Amino acid sequence: MASLYRRRNGIEPPPRWQHPALTSDVPQLRAAAERARQLGEANGWSPSTTRCAIDGLAVLLDGRPGGEPVTLTEIRARTGRHASVPRVAEVLAGLGMLEDDTVPAVRSWIGQRTAELPPGFATAVRDWLLILLDGDARSRPRSATTIYVYCTAVEPLIDRWSPRRGHLREVTADDIRAELGRLRGHQLCTAISAVQSLFRFARKRGVIFANPAQRLTAATPDPSLLPMTEDEIRAVEQAIIHPGQRLIIALAAVHAARWEAIRALTLDDLDLPSRRITLGGHPQRLGDLSHQRDRSDPGEVSSPSAR
Repeated sequence: MASLYRRRNGIEPPPRWQHPALTSDVPQLRAAAERARQLGEANGWSPSTTRCAIDGLAVLLDGRPGGEPVTLTEIRARTGRHASVPRVAEVLAGLGMLEDDTVPAVRSWIGQRTAELPPGFATAVRDWLLILLDGDARSRPRSATTIYVYCTAVEPLIDRWSPRRGHLREVTADDIRAELGRLRGHQLCTAISAVQSLFRFARKRGVIFANPAQRLTAATPDPSLLPMTEDEIRAVEQAIIHPGQRLIIALAAVHAARWEAIRALTLDDLDLPSRRITLGGHPQRLGDLSHQRDRSDPGEVSSPSAR
């Protein structure tokens, strides 16, 4: 009714309310509030979400010296429960004012696991894992998965060395070979890689005087895939009746195609007249067995993506 009355009488509507931070005398707060408004419009934030984000920014930036970054810990501690921490952090990150001081889960995990190791080994192993995680001038950072795998590989070895060896520098090449002799296949290869990395780091940092793992070689793991017997081949032939199943077997057997590439295969990836196939983005010649399977029933070749 009020808007209808204003229109009939030619009265200008009252100015639309805007957050006071948008006209603040503090330059960094004003810039952050404007940034939040822009992000809200671009990403479809609700007016209340934008308003609460600006409220959180006002709490953090009002009275703060210019150029001083805001830590993620401070955002979580000082902003109200209605202010979205991710939204506030996103605004500050876009302005280059966010400092992520949180400890990654893998870093906390390293501290917990190495604290359980014997004293003569704990510091060296922790420093080694942190260098793997962060990298240095001559090596790139390794993934968290590598950290977990390497640490898990050396822990049992250290547990068996520690009753006789009080420090990493006391471990000999015979000690290493004796423990690695218990392992087989991929476990052995992983343990060799981890031990080589650990002692190489320890030698570089002066923790040990000589590298007892220098002559270790990561032998090829015991083959886990063996040729199929004639009975097994006949059993597979009897089990696969659908032409699509036969094509999958042919692609896997002849082209060593992974399941992702087979699943993504479409009719456009096949060039039967030229006997070419594209698997995983790599064109190659179509083998005789695959060519026969492809020609058997073209309607069965297409994957769900092709349909």
